Amino acid sequence: MRGGATGRASWRAAMAVLALAGCSSPEPGAFPEPPQPKAAVSEITASLTLPLPGPGGAFAAADRARASRFLDAYRDGGRGPLLAVIAAPGRAAASAAAAALAALAAKRGLPAGALVVSSAVGAVAGVTLRYTDYVAAPPGCDPEIVFSRKAFNEVSPNFGCATENSIAAMLAHPADLLGPPPATAADGARAGRVIDLYRQGKATQADVNRNDDLKASEVGAGGGGGGK
Repeated sequence: MRGGATGRASWRAAMAVLALAGCSSPEPGAFPEPPQPKAAVSEITASLTLPLPGPGGAFAAADRARASRFLDAYRDGGRGPLLAVIAAPGRAAASAAAAALAALAAKRGLPAGALVVSSAVGAVAGVTLRYTDYVAAPPGCDPEIVFSRKAFNEVSPNFGCATENSIAAMLAHPADLLGPPPATAADGARAGRVIDLYRQGKATQADVNRNDDLKASEVGAGGGGGGK
């Protein structure tokens, strides 16, 4: 009887040692993780060609609308300068086209200096706008990957692939995956006013028109007569 109890105790001790060995984790870096799929960002050139402005120095309505959409796209997501190449029969026509472009760019909210104008000699007169744009391509997820049994918690080669696909499909400005855009110049006048208000002990934030006394029960009550 005593030998049987001793044997069972030895068996339990051996199993406990094996269990602890199975639960131990490898040292960091012992099993490097496979590279995870990422959305690929490609650089492209966005381009638009327009005829020269009319005799009055203004673009036709349809051309102006096309140019406005193009300038809006650059303003909202373009990187680098906006190039305008003008091919015109004479210096006066080229100057008129440059002035019309500058006025339209300012109206669409482009920062000063973003538009870079150059002249070119060509058989066909016109204006060509170009800027660098970016597109994001999803990595694609392989549905055939089979998870094999492993002794350690290793991630799948497909780990995070669905998230990267969603990011590539939804991202408005793919260039953001490459890094933040360059910072714009600070507003010195605004910064100086905030510092002066702070030194005077006054509120530095913008005034907000709020009605803190408005109660939910009063919203919509009384029509236009003021309530009670």
